Amino acid sequence: MLRLESETERQTLKKNRMLIAIVFDLHLHNYSDNSGISFISYTTMCDLVTNMKAVTAIICLTIISGSLAGCLNYDEEPAILFSECPSSWHVEFFDLSNDNFASWEGEVEFTDSDGNTKVLNHFSSDKKYVTLDESLDWSLKYTYYEDDIGFIVGGTVYGGDNQYRESGTIELDLVRNYADQTENSGPISFGCSSSGGWHIEFVDQSNDNFNSWGGEVVFYEADNDEETYSFEYFSSDMKYVTLEDSKVWKMRYTYYESDIGFIYNGITYGMNNAYGYTGEITIDLS
Repeated sequence: MLRLESETERQTLKKNRMLIAIVFDLHLHNYSDNSGISFISYTTMCDLVTNMKAVTAIICLTIISGSLAGCLNYDEEPAILFSECPSSWHVEFFDLSNDNFASWEGEVEFTDSDGNTKVLNHFSSDKKYVTLDESLDWSLKYTYYEDDIGFIVGGTVYGGDNQYRESGTIELDLVRNYADQTENSGPISFGCSSSGGWHIEFVDQSNDNFNSWGGEVVFYEADNDEETYSFEYFSSDMKYVTLEDSKVWKMRYTYYESDIGFIYNGITYGMNNAYGYTGEITIDLS
């Protein structure tokens, strides 16, 4: 059966069509602020909006058109991420003169199988680790302007003893490395990120990203002091320590620097040390 519209329904439909026309007109004439969000005056809104369907139409059209505009204007970049302290990565850059380098004296160009490229030069250690989109194939072109810089891919070291302006191109074998594999000794693992669970944080008041924690620590299980795990003069890549649960641990420490220390269970140890000061704590994870 054909249903005839009432005069009220016809008027409402007419107003809704007017609202849609206004929204499109606003976008076509760029009535927006810098954020890309369009505006309709309060008076116009009150005069035209008579039901919830009209409100919904305005909200949906504004959100969708704004979002699509961002997508349509998006300048594609390679699917590549740089970090100083990631949980995993594919490429690691190094400078043998300085682990926390201010400038990697060279140039690299990443190219993916879609033809996108990303060029970096004279970058700092905040881009030391690179994670790539594993759904793509990648190549890396490099040029060295310093003799002791390089990078590591899939366990293979490139560079470190370079001629000035030495260059080359390699196809990247995307083997993912994980932070807890870099310094992992049995039931003890280390990392540079505070994300996730950890038990000990080492601190150097002179440098948050320290090259060398001026002291020595020895971990061992409380009921087995013959099997020990000893570490000294380590970098901030080992700042956070995670111990195997369900055990009672001991940590013996010796300071050779005045402003170093560590944090366990919210308590700070050290930071104002005499040279050679030694102590021990119990870490009960049972």
